[in-house]
Amino acid sequence: MPTIGIRKAVIDKNFGKTFTEKEFDELCFDYGLELDEVTSEKCAVRKEKGEKMAEGLSEEEVYKIELPANRYDLLAIEGFARALKIFHSQLEQPRYTVKEVERKERINVLETVHNIRPFIVAAILRDVTLDSDAYASLIDLQDKLHQNICRKRTLVAIGTHDYDTIKGPFTYGAEKPESIYFKPLNQTREYTATELMNLYSDDSHLKAYLPIISDKERYPVVRDSNNVVCSMPPIINGEHSKIHLETKNIFIECTAVDLQKAIIVLDTVVAIFSQYCKQPFTVEPVEVKQIDGSVIVYPELKYRQHKVSVKNINTKIGLNLTGEEMAHLLSRMSLSTEVLDDSSLLVTIPPTRHDVLHECDIAEDVAIAYGYNNIQQRFPDVQTVAETFLLNKFSDLLREEIANAGWTEILNFALCSAADISTKLLKDNALKEAVKIANPKSSDFQVVRTSLLPGLLRTLASNRDMPLPLKLFELQDVVLKDSSAEVGARNERRLAAVHCSTTAGFEIIHGFLDYVMQMIGLKWSAKNDGYHIEGYNDCFVVIDYVFTNETLITDPTFFFGRCARVIGPKGVNLGTIGVVHPDVISAFGFALPVSALEITIEPFVALIRAMYADSLLIIFIAICTAILGELLTYVLVYRSDQYKRLKCEMERKTKKLERKGLNKMTTAKKIFFLNNDSKLNRSQLHMLQKEMTTEGDRTGKKKIEREEERLKATNRDMSMFKMKSMFAIGFAFTALLSTFSSIFDGRTVAKLPFTPISFIQGLSHRNLIGDDYTDCSFIFLYILCTMTIRQNLQKMLGFAPSRAMNRQVPPSFFGTPSSSLQNNFSYLR
Repeated sequence: MPTIGIRKAVIDKNFGKTFTEKEFDELCFDYGLELDEVTSEKCAVRKEKGEKMAEGLSEEEVYKIELPANRYDLLAIEGFARALKIFHSQLEQPRYTVKEVERKERINVLETVHNIRPFIVAAILRDVTLDSDAYASLIDLQDKLHQNICRKRTLVAIGTHDYDTIKGPFTYGAEKPESIYFKPLNQTREYTATELMNLYSDDSHLKAYLPIISDKERYPVVRDSNNVVCSMPPIINGEHSKIHLETKNIFIECTAVDLQKAIIVLDTVVAIFSQYCKQPFTVEPVEVKQIDGSVIVYPELKYRQHKVSVKNINTKIGLNLTGEEMAHLLSRMSLSTEVLDDSSLLVTIPPTRHDVLHECDIAEDVAIAYGYNNIQQRFPDVQTVAETFLLNKFSDLLREEIANAGWTEILNFALCSAADISTKLLKDNALKEAVKIANPKSSDFQVVRTSLLPGLLRTLASNRDMPLPLKLFELQDVVLKDSSAEVGARNERRLAAVHCSTTAGFEIIHGFLDYVMQMIGLKWSAKNDGYHIEGYNDCFVVIDYVFTNETLITDPTFFFGRCARVIGPKGVNLGTIGVVHPDVISAFGFALPVSALEITIEPFVALIRAMYADSLLIIFIAICTAILGELLTYVLVYRSDQYKRLKCEMERKTKKLERKGLNKMTTAKKIFFLNNDSKLNRSQLHMLQKEMTTEGDRTGKKKIEREEERLKATNRDMSMFKMKSMFAIGFAFTALLSTFSSIFDGRTVAKLPFTPISFIQGLSHRNLIGDDYTDCSFIFLYILCTMTIRQNLQKMLGFAPSRAMNRQVPPSFFGTPSSSLQNNFSYLR
């Protein structure tokens, strides 16, 4: 973030108030800014260069303020003070206007500058009154803009001139260095451009800008109608048009390689310093005649309008403001706002606020004006756990499997040369779908790659001395133009592999494809559920396992007749496999044969999502089936008087049997006590135990057996009564099962975390192709879910047998498996 240093006296002058350090810090904080430090010119130089260099410098306080990088309107004290005064309602927001004049000044752009620095914009400030502080602020603003948005003059260079010393119309062109002859700023004699480049090669300030044009045959230059050199951008202005404190009319020109940034810079300069004009905030326009003959008037000073939602902004910030409250807050941030209705606002964005691009920027200004410290802190309404994107997780797993198979992964730059994806691959039209880089610094980084093959082939060329074979792969994104996408382009995740040896080894790359598909879980099939390859031109085409001849468009990157398309599920064209064309190999600088594969993997992720969706749908079907089953059982069984009577009888007999069992256990406990604590001799103890056991057997054994028989009989009666509901439920389940089975037939709906035992595989792998028995069929998942859900549903509704009844009743068709009473009390007998 840029930092500006402003003398405290200048701050007090512009605000009309004397601030303490604490007051100014709070003022900045309220606007979302930070007072970085309070220093002085002498302290700053002493800190950087030592005490000796700081001698004689001013000790006046300087406030260093940290600004957002996109708030160019705050880089000068004039814009900074204006914004904070508007924020505190001490100043009305000005209206910036372009004055209508009968005859506009003109700049003619020559064709010679087209390939060097093709754009120029300009404006005129009339009747300006500058003092020393304003003059210093103008020079400082240019330097701040050059370091920030202008990217050290590589994108934009600003020139300010005393308009009264020059005469239009002006010309902007490029000339040979020896023909450019003028007196540069702050010099005493004239120099040619070549001499100037030598002169400034040792200049601590200007030498950094020389490389921008030093390698050009011609240098850009701005001349007036008298052939006076106004400037040689982006290096230096001419001494002839130098601005002084007495200057009344200022001519501002900005030359650029980026027109939009030049417009932003010009708007910023004229908006800030037009306050010194006789008619404040009024600018005189300049016509620019382009190379193609069109005429454009600058500056634009556009007011943009943006319709925003009150609800969306409140949601983003966590507030509950009305439209009127929000409009008032935005007006404090220099954004005039009209309330359209209760739910929407029309925000007018002035030419000084080029940082506002989206509704999110407007929401940020509302939050700043409201005060971040005034927003109540709270926990999010929804707690989430971070999780890897499915595409990235799938890519990582696939990388690991391929690497385990002996292939070496590489990682190339996402940028490449235009030739790499077009002429070297024998695809002249490939650049149409490529995203191009504006003003690339290297020929190796001109476009965003549309294919992974160029990077792999360059890697092979760089490692051609390594032992053969070379087996490389890359799994990364490519970028393709897409008009339907929000940004006009989209990413596509692809897998590419190359095999290089003394022979092309097509069978190796084909095996690689088969291995990848096996890891993904796809089978070789010409149907919609698997993958296959279709040959180009005179190659064989596999269609339903029948070899036929078809004529298709070939891929010029691959050898004629030795390449094929990889076709995935539902006929999706995944990519290409084949032997690379010899001309392509030569273009990348080596001569060994290569076979290659490049496919997209995003359709596989769609298949995984579809499988998840199938699993959820089947669980939902199972829930509905379980509810339907219990509903039928309720209608036919649970609500009947006979069922209720049998259930009450079973519960009563179960409790009775439990009580008798407890009595039997009490006898056993007495025997245990006598064995451990009794003082009787051995013969007396033996006789007493025998009497107690015999007595217990006589009184309890027969009764327990009779109660068991009665309970079993009651359980059989209930089972027979429930039997009548089985036919209705069985008929309904059979109808549903056949219906849904036809929908999901042959589809893998889930992956089991284990391999089922052999006699289960017929159910779990029913109607599925292949021998991967972790693939789960519909019927297996459906039955598992239905049984589990129905059992839990019975417990929730209270129709399941109680735990006590489960312990007493032996297994039955409808009951829960449990041990018999014989086993429960075997230790007593």
